[in-house]
Amino acid sequence: MTLTCKWFTNFENSKFDQSRAGRGNLLPPDDGASIKCAGRTCEQLDIEGRKVAHWRKPEPLSGSFTVQLIGRVSTYPHVKQYLGDGTRTVLMEKLLSVRKAN
Repeated sequence: MTLTCKWFTNFENSKFDQSRAGRGNLLPPDDGASIKCAGRTCEQLDIEGRKVAHWRKPEPLSGSFTVQLIGRVSTYPHVKQYLGDGTRTVLMEKLLSVRKAN
């Protein structure tokens, strides 16, 4: 399914804060989702994020982005693995677009 997610990333976290399909939110309010990638989609996400942010530093990308992707959201919550983690997982099967979040 096509999802639109708000991606937050910095030197210690990378997660989706919000995800929706159509007009419906797929994550509980005030929660987020870990990112799981099929193939090289995580690498593509980083490359595209760096391009739209004009990120030239060797350090990890930092910022908030709106990402459109084809993927799935887990239906069952998991225990947070680290501070700032969400209780769901989004499987990113194909990256469609990345832009800076407003």
